[in-house]
Amino acid sequence: MSLMPKHLTKTAVLSKGKTLPATKVTFRQWSLVTSLTFVLLSGCQEQPKIAPTTTPTATATAAATSKDKEGVLERVKARGKLLCGVNGKLSGFSYVDDKGLWSGLDVDYCRAIAAAVLGDARAVEFKPLLAKDRFTAIQNGEIDILMRNTTRTLTRDVTPNISFAPTTFFDGQGVMLRIGAKPNSPNSSPSASPSPSSNSPNSSPSSPSSSASPSASPSSAPESRTDRPDKDGKSDKDSKSDKPLSKASDESSIALKELTDKKICVETGINAANLESTFKEANIAIEAMVLPDLDSVLNAYTKGDCDAISSEKSQLAAWRSKLPRPADHKILDLSLSKEPLSPALVGNDDRWRDVVTWVIYATFYAEELGINMDNYNIFKDTKNPEVSRFLGTSDSLGIELGLAPDWTTQILKQVGNYNDIYSRNITPLDIPRGLNRQWKQGGLLYSMPFR
Repeated sequence: MSLMPKHLTKTAVLSKGKTLPATKVTFRQWSLVTSLTFVLLSGCQEQPKIAPTTTPTATATAAATSKDKEGVLERVKARGKLLCGVNGKLSGFSYVDDKGLWSGLDVDYCRAIAAAVLGDARAVEFKPLLAKDRFTAIQNGEIDILMRNTTRTLTRDVTPNISFAPTTFFDGQGVMLRIGAKPNSPNSSPSASPSPSSNSPNSSPSSPSSSASPSASPSSAPESRTDRPDKDGKSDKDSKSDKPLSKASDESSIALKELTDKKICVETGINAANLESTFKEANIAIEAMVLPDLDSVLNAYTKGDCDAISSEKSQLAAWRSKLPRPADHKILDLSLSKEPLSPALVGNDDRWRDVVTWVIYATFYAEELGINMDNYNIFKDTKNPEVSRFLGTSDSLGIELGLAPDWTTQILKQVGNYNDIYSRNITPLDIPRGLNRQWKQGGLLYSMPFR
């Protein structure tokens, strides 16, 4: 008689502690389904763990975007004033008198930026800087803009975190010749004896020059070269000519011949190299007295130890204005190098660079349109779409820059156009505009379109 319950089938009978094959199959299937379900559920639970990996990247991106939005423009607005790095000792560009009053072309451009951004050209703090500190001051955020007679070169353009705005003054190395009476002093060498140029292959102060391309000078110029603030006085022919100096205009040839057999004081380095190579190429004999620094050069010339002096034309003009009889000294119509003096600013803030760039273009374009600080009011109701767009009475282009619609009007009202700035600061130095004329007049000033 069987003792097996009737409701159990034979497949459920245990045999020696083991289940029958039918039971094994059912259990494995159940185990497989259970395992798969567990894996799927576990996989679903692990998905959120990916978030911590991607979240920091998203957060960092958001932080970077926020930082970009809070760039120099926003800091200037929040601070309520512009921090402008300048020279402070260069007449015509940036000079502070004994009463604390600032003047100069660089100073006026700082004021133009403040007028456009803050609506107040007076909202500027000027920070005098040495040449060796100027780029570090930009990179460290000590200043918002550098307006310090600085030549734009390739090596400076690729310097980390440094950028340049359009050139505000086209300068060049020139020569100033004494045409008046010579000072009553012994014709002996200055205390600082002539020293050979460390950058020039020709070390003899009495020999004509070695050959070095004048066009290479801007990018290789030492800092003392870009310290000098002043201006380019090229003639119309020089401005329009792309030819080498030896084949330049008749005016340049005449200027070179004026210096035949003259003793010319020049600073060691690229200035000396430019001077000597130019006259060697022109086959004109001169005596180059190469001195260690600019002070020695100026002192030697003032004492009458040399007949002429060579430096940037802007520097020569600034020096001439301080001499007892400026009319006794003539800056020749001659350029030995290219020195585009340009504002410098931080390189990782495109918006701020756009603001500075278009403020400069605004001063160029206003002159092109014939609008200045004396007549800007009469253009308010103009029907000329180009003018109304520029002044912000029709299109609010300023909003694209993060500025008020009347930003150009504020520049004109408080500072003026390029000619206003130039006439106020550079014309008294008796240097013709030369390359610093409008493009329609044969110069290099050219604004991008305001549209």
